[in-house]
Amino acid sequence: MVWVFAQVFLAFALAVAIVWWTFPKNKKTKPSEAREQDASKEQKL
Repeated sequence: MVWVFAQVFLAFALAVAIVWWTFPKNKKTKPSEAREQDASKEQKL
């Protein structure tokens, strides 16, 4: 019976890992980098 619970837990953990891995990552920039990007955009205009 313990073996069944171990397999169920392993399958659930694997499913959660796959779903987590497929979520898109947020690309958060640091505030200093965001200011540099804004400055470079203004120079191009």
